[in-house]
Amino acid sequence: MLRFMVPVVVLTGFLGSGKTTLLNHIFRARPPSPRKIAIIVNELGQIGIDGTLLPGGITRQVELSGGCICCALDEDLEKTLSDLVASEPALEMIFIETTGIAEPLPISWTLAKKPLDAIVHLRCVVTVVDATTHEDNRRQGPTADAQVENADVLVVSKADLVDRAALLALEARLRDACPEAPLIGGGPARAAATLWQMFDDPDLTPRERPVMDAAAHRHGHGIDSVSLAISETLDFEVLQGELEDLGPGYVRIKGIARVIDESTGSRAPRVVAFHRVGARVSVEVLDRSPAESLDGCIVALGTEISEADLARCVRDAVIP
Repeated sequence: MLRFMVPVVVLTGFLGSGKTTLLNHIFRARPPSPRKIAIIVNELGQIGIDGTLLPGGITRQVELSGGCICCALDEDLEKTLSDLVASEPALEMIFIETTGIAEPLPISWTLAKKPLDAIVHLRCVVTVVDATTHEDNRRQGPTADAQVENADVLVVSKADLVDRAALLALEARLRDACPEAPLIGGGPARAAATLWQMFDDPDLTPRERPVMDAAAHRHGHGIDSVSLAISETLDFEVLQGELEDLGPGYVRIKGIARVIDESTGSRAPRVVAFHRVGARVSVEVLDRSPAESLDGCIVALGTEISEADLARCVRDAVIP
């Protein structure tokens, strides 16, 4: 009997491009279905954060942390996918959210090799491109270009933060780099709805990719990670200033903490996720009670970074 092969969507994009935000919208926009969905989240650091920011109610969520999925965790990915399919016979789709320095091609090689080729198939590679930082990301190394060049679908994020001329120039560069891939804009909600239409479209087929051994791929991404736990309540205004003062080697900082932010007009504690992309720090209030137990943490990715820098930022923001 022919077994149903589970489609796999690889969601990639450079550090801070908005992959987790898009994935949240994809789950919200999912058409009603009796079948189930699983997600694999790859974190470069030893402490995972992105999985915590995804919605509950997902059939299965697995974190692969401590390495890059395209060059260090291909055997872990193979085992994780095999276990998922074996334990969840009603799977409709599997999403893989890669770390921001992963290249899609080696992941496609892992999916195409035995024994995975009998139980899963690559539905498409969706690459998220940050309109505000793409050119800077390209200067970090070849990863940002490889993510675009190997996309089946390109999603432009944060387009509302750049002017029309810059957006048109970016779209022209993307079409030149990957003319076969449809280009989606208009914000994450619109992109998510469009993606579900594409997932159901038989004309959307993954591009032909050479099949090689993923274990032979060892790229030097040049990105380090440091992390530490946060148990204290923090003054968010102080934390924000400290993080923004860190040097340009800090490409991406993200964290979860219990904070007080007097800029909101209240001293009530709340649980937030905070992000620094480039030199800009943003915050997202999480739907959690500040009184409940919280495994707070902060993770930084980049070059010339140190745990001591993060510890100082947190220490200076602690509310006595």
